Amino acid sequence: MDPAGAPSLGLSELRAALASPDPGVRARAIRRARPEPGVQEALIEALRDASADVRRATVRALARLQGPRATRALIQVSTGDLSVSVRAEAVAALGKILEARATDEGGPCEGQDPAD
Repeated sequence: MDPAGAPSLGLSELRAALASPDPGVRARAIRRARPEPGVQEALIEALRDASADVRRATVRALARLQGPRATRALIQVSTGDLSVSVRAEAVAALGKILEARATDEGGPCEGQDPAD
């Protein structure tokens, strides 16, 4: 998941990094988390992090997972996070998830009129 090509982190490495006092370490670890059992739950817990940067990274990671629990968590963040930027990131992530689902289900794609 890490755009820089760094090795991905499993659940145990992710949990260890999330315990760091440094929000930069926590955010980088979230970006590098690989989808495996338990990671989604750890990410949902990270939505309560004190750092808005960590919560934004978490929103992006949950958007990539696109599961029902991740989507519910993103809905909650989109209306309840204290940070405007985190809420905006969650709304954008939900839009991408909905777009992907519409495309998968044969619905209208971006720029396509649903009446067509």
